[in-house]
Amino acid sequence: MNRPQAAGTPRPQMARSSMGASIDQVSSWSRDIRLVSGLILLTFATTHFLNHAMGVLGLDVMERVQDWRYNVWHSRIGTIVLYGALIIHPVFALLRVVQRRTFKMPLREMLQIALGLAIPLLLVDHIVSTRVLGYYFGVDETYHAVLRRLWPSRALLQSLLLLLVWTHGILGLHFMLRSRDAYRHWRDPFLLVSILIPLLALIGFMVAAREAERMALPPEFVTDAQRVMFDRDVMWAKSAFYGLVGAFVLFVGIREIRVRTRREITVRFVGHGTRRLVPGPTVLEMFRRFGIPHAALCGGRARCATCRVLVMDGIDKLPSPGPNEARLLRRISAPEGVRLACQIRPQDDLQVQILLASRLNAAGARTLQPDDAVNKRGLTVVVADLRAFSALSERQLPRELIGLLNRFFDEMGQAITAHDGRIDAFYGDGFMAVFGLEGSQARGAQAAISAAADIVRAVDALNREFGVALPLPLRIGIGIHTGDAITGAVENDNLGRREITVGETVMIASQLEAATRRVLADVVVSEDTIRTTGRSYAGTVPLKIAIKGREKPLTAYGFASAPEIARRKREDAAMAARPIPAAASEETAGDAAEPAVGSASGTEEANPRD
Repeated sequence: MNRPQAAGTPRPQMARSSMGASIDQVSSWSRDIRLVSGLILLTFATTHFLNHAMGVLGLDVMERVQDWRYNVWHSRIGTIVLYGALIIHPVFALLRVVQRRTFKMPLREMLQIALGLAIPLLLVDHIVSTRVLGYYFGVDETYHAVLRRLWPSRALLQSLLLLLVWTHGILGLHFMLRSRDAYRHWRDPFLLVSILIPLLALIGFMVAAREAERMALPPEFVTDAQRVMFDRDVMWAKSAFYGLVGAFVLFVGIREIRVRTRREITVRFVGHGTRRLVPGPTVLEMFRRFGIPHAALCGGRARCATCRVLVMDGIDKLPSPGPNEARLLRRISAPEGVRLACQIRPQDDLQVQILLASRLNAAGARTLQPDDAVNKRGLTVVVADLRAFSALSERQLPRELIGLLNRFFDEMGQAITAHDGRIDAFYGDGFMAVFGLEGSQARGAQAAISAAADIVRAVDALNREFGVALPLPLRIGIGIHTGDAITGAVENDNLGRREITVGETVMIASQLEAATRRVLADVVVSEDTIRTTGRSYAGTVPLKIAIKGREKPLTAYGFASAPEIARRKREDAAMAARPIPAAASEETAGDAAEPAVGSASGTEEANPRD
C-alpha cells in the first residue's frame, strides 16, 4: 500500500495529473462565475417583484417605483451586467451539469435543474414582448400598457414564470448558504422574506392589472412587422437555448460511448467493497452511482467538507487540490491524505475511506444529508455532578438509591428548563446542560448562572427532605464555561435521534466541575462566562484552574453558595444598615417574633454550613 507523499515530492504521470488539475481549475472559476451571475439575476428579480408588490398601493405608485428601477437596469452599465448575466448563467449552469459523470442526485438538485430548463419557455416571450419590441418599435413598456396585454389572457403563465424564477433563485441561494455558521441567525427571516416577496408580487400584479383593465385607454395597435419580429426573435432565442441543451446532451452521449470503451480502474471503498469503473467521475459521483451512504451538504461544490475522504492508496496519482478545495482543507486543518470526494477524479486505482459517519438502515443504502441545524455557535455549558456518590450508594438500598436519583434529576431538569436551558446528557450521578440556544450569548450565560443557583438551592432542599434517611448530605459541584461549541443531532436506528453539544467548551466546563472538589466551592464559573453576562457577582473567590491541553491556567471564580443568594446577601446587608423610621418601627414591633423565625430560616437556607 502506498503512503501519502509529503508536500513537494515529485509526482509521476505529470501529464495526466496536470490535465485533471486543469479540469479542477475550470470547475473552480466556473462555479464562481455561475454564482455571481446568478446573484445578479436574483437581485434584478427581487427589485422587479418588489415593484410588482407596489401594485397594492395603485398603478401610479408602481410607475414611480419603476422609474427608479429603470434608471438602474436600463442604464448602459445595468443593461450590460443584466444581459451578460442572463447569457452567462445558463451556459455555465449547463457546463456544470455536463461535468457530472452520474445523474443520480438528491431530489432538490433535480428540481433546481428542471426549473432552470423550464424558465426560458416563458421568459423569452416576456423579454421580447417588452424590452426588445420597446427598443425597436417604441412599444409602451409602462405598467399601464404591459398589464393590459397580460391581463387576463396571460396572467396565469406570467404568475407561473414569477414562481419558477423565484423558486430557482431562492433554492440556489439557500443551498449555498446553509453550510455557513452565520446563516442560522437569519434563516427564519430569510424564509419569511422568501415567501412574502412572491406573494405580495402576485397580489400587487392582480390588483394593478384589474385597475389597468378598468382604465379608459385606446386599444394598442400591433403592426405586422412587430408580430413578425416577435415570432422570429422568440423562435431564435428558444432555438439557441434548447439547441445548446441538445448539444450538451449529444456531448454527454458521445462521452459515455467513449468512456465505456476505455480501460477501467479499480476503486476500493473501505467498508463498502471494491468497484471497477471507467475513469471520469468524481469520488462523490461514485458514491451516488453505487448507492454508498455518504454525506454531501453542498452537493459537490466544494463549499462544505462533509464529503471528505481519506485517500489510503493512490494519492500520489491524484492532481493537487484546486483553489476552493485547498482553501477549505486549510480551514478545517485537514491532515495529510484527506481530500474532498466531490473534487477528485481518479484516473488510476484508488482506495478511499469515508470520514464522516455513515450508516445503512433496513431499507438499504441511501444518501445521507447532514442536518441544516448543525453549526458552531457561542454557548454556555453547565456540567454538574454529585460528590461522594459512590460512598452514598454503598450505604443505600438499591430501590432507595434509584428513587433518590429520580427525585434529584427531576429537580435538576426543572431548574434547567425554567431558565431555557437544554439537558444534553445524564450520566450516572451527573448531567450536562446547554444555555444560549435561543437568544443572545449574554442572556444564555446569565441563565446558566441563575440555573446553577436554583440547582444549589434544590440540593439544599433535598438534604432537608431526605436528611434523616441519608448517611451523608448531598453535595454538588457545578462547572460553567462559555465559548464556541458545535450543536447538532446524532441518529441511530436503535437509539433514535438525540441532540448533542460537543467541543472544547464542554471539556473546559467538565474540568471546572472537577476542580470544585479541590477548591472547596459548589460552583466554579469561568471568567469568560462572567464577562459575557455583563454583570458582577459578590462572594466570589478568584481562581486559577489548570486545563488539560492549555499551557496557561484558566481564570475562574468560585462560589461557596448559590451566586444569586450571595448577591442578595450583600443587598440585604445594605438594607439592614439603613435607618428605620420611628413610625415603621412602632407598626412592626408587635410582629417582631414572626420575622425573626423567617430570618433564621432564610439564613440557614442561604448558608447551610454556618
